Amino acid sequence: MKETRLIVNADDFGMSRGITDAVLLSHRYGFLTSASLMVNMPASEYAVAHAQHARHLSVGIHLNICRGKPILPPAEVPTLVDTSGNFFSPPEMIRRLWRWQASPHQLEAEFRAQICWLKQRGCHPTHADSHHHMHIYPTAALPFARALKAEDISCVRASRCMQYPRNGALGGPHEGSLPRRVLVQAYRVSLDATVFSRFRSPQSRLSFVSRDRHNLTILGERWKSSFTHLPSGTFELACHPGFFERGFSETDPIHLQREEELRWLTDREFRELLDRCKIRLITYHELAEQPAGSRAAQPVPALRNTG
Repeated sequence: MKETRLIVNADDFGMSRGITDAVLLSHRYGFLTSASLMVNMPASEYAVAHAQHARHLSVGIHLNICRGKPILPPAEVPTLVDTSGNFFSPPEMIRRLWRWQASPHQLEAEFRAQICWLKQRGCHPTHADSHHHMHIYPTAALPFARALKAEDISCVRASRCMQYPRNGALGGPHEGSLPRRVLVQAYRVSLDATVFSRFRSPQSRLSFVSRDRHNLTILGERWKSSFTHLPSGTFELACHPGFFERGFSETDPIHLQREEELRWLTDREFRELLDRCKIRLITYHELAEQPAGSRAAQPVPALRNTG
């Protein structure tokens, strides 16, 4: 009988000190197994330094082309930045990626520069994904894959996302009309089967419809429901824990969600549910190094009593 394995991965590691501390706490006292680090943020160096003391935390890279400044000089990536040298905002960058107005060569160069920034600090990323999932857009997918291959990264986040229990609706948990949902799901599945097929990845990322993601009471219950109904295979739960940080959280649109997710990740009830459902927590490092069904992976430490 196949087992159910779950990677619990925190995005935005290094975006702020409050987020970084929450990620580390969720790993040490909760069931978070992996994290994706942003390299061009105010707390990036802070995150790298503190990750060295969390030796069981699998650290990947959260490639970013829509917040802050690039690692490369702006003059080397002119199609990715505005007149002030900052990356275009997420809505504008998405438009540019759809319209092929961002140079694939510049995207690949910036992706590699960000990966090298992390490697130069002694951390070889165990996996890669991107801020606001920018790497799955048509212009960025091939540059993303080429950069990862060149920098010897073998694991990526699954493009496909599903909600459990599956309600039978076509198109999965995507937004919009039925034709749009079906097309989005088909596109994501095709990416995993073609451009990203050379990489190891979970079968699917756990996802939830928009109305549930924006209702924190419901979202916590959706986490529990997914754990209860998760089939055999390997999956990823992407999360965004964070502490409130003055000067940052006031303008962070999901700061309340970050605080709630930190609470859930360190809540004994959630961890005990995972145990009852016989879900084995693994890291991206284990996904890269150990074929499914091989020797038992190193278990994630049990939730400790913080009181």
